[in-house]
Amino acid sequence: MSSKRSSGKQIEIEIGGVKFVADLLDLRAPKTCEAILSILPHESVTWHQFWSGSGLQVHDETLKKMAEDHGLWPTANFPDYGENPSIYGCPGDIGFYPVGHGIFITYGKSRFYGPPEGVEPTYIFAEIKKDLDKLNEVGRNIGRHGQRNIVLRLRE
Repeated sequence: MSSKRSSGKQIEIEIGGVKFVADLLDLRAPKTCEAILSILPHESVTWHQFWSGSGLQVHDETLKKMAEDHGLWPTANFPDYGENPSIYGCPGDIGFYPVGHGIFITYGKSRFYGPPEGVEPTYIFAEIKKDLDKLNEVGRNIGRHGQRNIVLRLRE
């Protein structure tokens, strides 16, 4: 299933044992998708976003090194507008926040915000199109009960 946004590549995201499939937006965010693919499979921990709204976040040293190695966020002041940046997240959006070196998975409305920077663009590199109610349930559960393990892998 190819479009102007995706070549058809997909990743699988497993959160606390629940699996989701996301279409990579590799035609919209090519450097970000290439960077993400370079670290797969990737296992970490996800927890609820603190300031941005209805979403989950993943931050770790592997993501920080990945951003540096792939030159994401080319200058300290300006995002790479060729990487599908947005300050808003919709249910199913998966973004990479280059300033904070994190992955955001949005299950409801979200505005990418974090002190001290304020509103900062996040590179939307994938989207979950199915099972959004299940994603909402997982997100709300993590918001109430705390972090869960997360695994990202290429879907063959």
